[in-house]
Amino acid sequence: MEKMIDYIKKMPSHIEDALQYDEVKLNVVPKSIVFSGMGGSAIAGDLISRVVLEKEKVFSQVVRDYNVPGFVGDDTLFISTSYSGNTEETLSAYEDAKNKKAKIVCITSGGELERRAKRDGFPVMKVPEGYPPRAALGYLFTLSLKLLTDNGVIKKDILEDMQKVVSFLRKLQGEFEGEESLARKIADKFYRRIPLIYAQSRYRPVAERWRAQINENAKAFAHSSELSEMNHNEIAGILHPEHLLKQFFAIYLDDGTLSERMKLRYLFTDELTRNAISGSLTVEADGESELERLFYLIYLGDYVSVYLADYYKEDAVKIERISELKKRLAQ
Repeated sequence: MEKMIDYIKKMPSHIEDALQYDEVKLNVVPKSIVFSGMGGSAIAGDLISRVVLEKEKVFSQVVRDYNVPGFVGDDTLFISTSYSGNTEETLSAYEDAKNKKAKIVCITSGGELERRAKRDGFPVMKVPEGYPPRAALGYLFTLSLKLLTDNGVIKKDILEDMQKVVSFLRKLQGEFEGEESLARKIADKFYRRIPLIYAQSRYRPVAERWRAQINENAKAFAHSSELSEMNHNEIAGILHPEHLLKQFFAIYLDDGTLSERMKLRYLFTDELTRNAISGSLTVEADGESELERLFYLIYLGDYVSVYLADYYKEDAVKIERISELKKRLAQ
């Protein structure tokens, strides 16, 4: 069995492969877009909805549930994503969207979702089998993005930026794998502490990706939130219990688009809470384009989670509790 670090290294190749997929044309420009999925299969929708589509004149939403919102109808593009094809919440949402006459496209490696899509005549963008869903982000993100460009929701220019992300990530591999790399230094700070990962609102999915990767790969607890929402509640709670808070370490993700007001919020939030926790660090994204900066932060978090798994002597691939829960629910 391959190690998680080997899967992470394949992300550039996954993006490169996904960019070569045939077009999926729906002959309609949707008025709303819904991304349906759970866990590692849903994060691509989060990233595209928050970071990419917020600039477009189309409403988008991510659904992590058995049912879909009431607005879903025949003018909705419903992107149903389940890497395994057998996620029960996603299968249920698929049926609900089908009953509401949504335009459905499925992204999966097979399973029941592929079977139902073929039965019902919906397009399937099939990805290779054999990866943990969280290690297939390159495919899931790129295919979702390509689907939107193929159908006129986003300009095709963005695919050129995605092609540049491929070589950018390959360069980062050497950077993040060094003994003195930023990824290892952050993992050192997180070891035997509880990570707090913060980002501005539109980049909250990146913070959530960090949290989920730490959860699944390192088998460690982590917390993520966004500014400036946490300034209206959470910041007051970073005070007690004092002995536990000293085991927290905060990371602030700076994607390079922070407004002057948001920069002040980052600064003042850090100053007001730093003495209550063990320490903090602001991470600034590298990259020429927004997609490069986005994937810099994603890739950095992936590497951090694997190094942290090594420190805890955990197998980053295995997710025994999740597997056991699915087994019990299937009985």
